[in-house]
Amino acid sequence: MLKYIKISSKYLLVLSMVVLFSACGSDENEGANSVESGEKQFVSATALVDLNDSYMLDVLRNADLNKTNAFGYENAFGYKSVIIAYNTKGQNDEDIIASGLLVIPTISDRYKTSLASVGKSYSVSMICDNHSTIFKNDEAPTSVAQATLYPPSVPMVGLAGFAGIYPDYIGYGASNSVAHPYMLKESSAEASLDMIKASIYYMEQNAIAVNYQLYISGYSQGGHAAMALAEEIEDDFDGVDLMGVAAMAGPHNLVTLANIELDASHTMVYPAFLGYLADSYSFYDDDIPLSELVITADTAMYHSLFDGSNTNVEIHTALGLTEQDGFNYYKSDELFEPAFISDYRNNLNTAKEFKEELVENSTHDWAPKTKVNLIHCELDEIIPFSLSQEAYDKFIANGSTDITLTPIPNSAIPAATAQDPFVHSRCGNTAYGVAVQWFDAIRQGNI
Repeated sequence: MLKYIKISSKYLLVLSMVVLFSACGSDENEGANSVESGEKQFVSATALVDLNDSYMLDVLRNADLNKTNAFGYENAFGYKSVIIAYNTKGQNDEDIIASGLLVIPTISDRYKTSLASVGKSYSVSMICDNHSTIFKNDEAPTSVAQATLYPPSVPMVGLAGFAGIYPDYIGYGASNSVAHPYMLKESSAEASLDMIKASIYYMEQNAIAVNYQLYISGYSQGGHAAMALAEEIEDDFDGVDLMGVAAMAGPHNLVTLANIELDASHTMVYPAFLGYLADSYSFYDDDIPLSELVITADTAMYHSLFDGSNTNVEIHTALGLTEQDGFNYYKSDELFEPAFISDYRNNLNTAKEFKEELVENSTHDWAPKTKVNLIHCELDEIIPFSLSQEAYDKFIANGSTDITLTPIPNSAIPAATAQDPFVHSRCGNTAYGVAVQWFDAIRQGNI
């Protein structure tokens, strides 16, 4: 039997922000679209948990609140989770079986009766949420969900009543033997879209009243993936009604980020994700030798650091970048070859090819037709707020008319601790609260 989830205090702000919804979802936005069959994508489904609404209400009420129900929860949705295995394509167009977590809200007979009394029926809107950078396979959604409830799904599904679609990404879960195509937008978007198709197919086959309305979210790497997925859907998929995209703390223009980080005098706050980027681009582009990018004589060892078995601290340690707690600060030329940094500034040699990859995989230079909310903490020291500001400005300049920029002040996030000193990580749960509240406002027809 699954024990009650213990949601730490870092999730409480999310829950407190979405309690305004009254946990009843929307019943009036049943879509008319007929989604193209996901039968080709769907491989299998493995059931995890099936919890009723009373159980989920207790989860919400007991989350670090000493059973005081301080937020006044009166309703919740049931929570049914399954692991979806599905067919997709890798970065080199190879066939891959990937995986992700699907969490479906279920409603009580009491709620069904209440809806019927006013001539309404219930249908499910979806959120495809793209997770932030992870290094270990046991941080992937399907891995986490086998031990506990997947944290983002508690407010999204149990409280707000969306179906949650959570791709593991290629390189994690069922596909963990494949190198993760980190910040490579085409394969990222295709893998998430195939997960959506397979999830819809599963819900159709299991008589879930899905209404084909889709919302997309993601934080950090997930913010980048969210924009890539939105562009893919707008360009090439009409099987869903794309309602809104909440891209949180995303590195949308990778060139801008690299211009900041690849400076010999610049202090890197969190070098592991930059090391991951170098490994990914060199692995998938033969014109970018890893030995010319990073300071190591053992490139095989370097690549193995990103195989899903190491934490960020272990990666830092193996690269000689950490001393005591994993949160020290380093100059760029302690990770990257000084010659590469110099070439990058002058757009020469391997650095020129690397920059071309950054341009090709940036997600800021197009014109979304869908509602987009760029949510970002103002003092983010890892992915600067300026990247969301730049994306906002570019979308508007390109002709988009429904773009929102939501800065989150430092006063709205949890205080720094020795274990979590970074604004970027402390901002995530606040940003998710803003995103889900915004999604619900769209769903209810208030935006």
